Amino acid sequence: MDVSIVVLAWEDFERTRACVLSLPVEAEIVVVDNGSSEDIQRALSEFCAEQGVTYVQSGSNLGYARGMNLGVRHTTRSNVILSNNDILVHEDAVARLLTALEDPEVGAAFPGVVTPTGVQQTEGGRFLSLKVGLAHATGLSLVMPSLRLVAPPEKADWLTGPFVAMRRSAFDAIGGVDETSFFYSEDMRLCWAVRQHGMRLAYLPDAVIMHEDDATAKRRWSEEEISQRRTKEFIRASRHMGGRVACTAYVWGTVIRAAVGRNAVRRAIARGAVEGLRAR
Repeated sequence: MDVSIVVLAWEDFERTRACVLSLPVEAEIVVVDNGSSEDIQRALSEFCAEQGVTYVQSGSNLGYARGMNLGVRHTTRSNVILSNNDILVHEDAVARLLTALEDPEVGAAFPGVVTPTGVQQTEGGRFLSLKVGLAHATGLSLVMPSLRLVAPPEKADWLTGPFVAMRRSAFDAIGGVDETSFFYSEDMRLCWAVRQHGMRLAYLPDAVIMHEDDATAKRRWSEEEISQRRTKEFIRASRHMGGRVACTAYVWGTVIRAAVGRNAVRRAIARGAVEGLRAR
């Protein structure tokens, strides 16, 4: 099987172990330990040695993008898959993704994602354009689905990437995973880069993976903190893609919703949006 799968782990042996055991044995597997404690390092290193898996110790928590790029530098095959450690891969999912990559117009292939209880979790969205930003600010998106930020996976500009497959040549062409962000919005930046290079995304709902959403983040941050950080990085990324005017319109919409709704998560989203607009 001509694929290298990079699994990024931080302070989590059990989920990483389960993830690796769900992957095809024919694949080349690289586990990047992103600065875990000594006990986790030791357990992962021993497990990888037993399984014939390459173990890479980053030395510190490099964040998602730098950690993945480090792992890819240790791969040797023509296709790569970037994998979170909180996923389990269903049978034939990897083979289906690799088949999609045989089309030279496909720059990245995404599976169907389900929760541990089997609920569909695949998420996608539109890049933040001026129209989408204004629709969010004015509430027009409530009556015009085509102007909403969230989009069905098959019509989305970008898809979330807990498990994304690419040809190594395409990965190199876009410069790897954009390291501008420490955590969050890397998948949106990747999809933007793929499209900017004239390639398209492939969504394969029959290539199924199970994903425990934000398993790592939830051990560190509250729901409000996750919402704030995620929104901040979304706005930072969107400033490059859609421009400051579009982002400003969207931010105003989040602030208005926070003022009206008086909800802790909405307030966190508004804070994150403002931070993203001001951040470098």
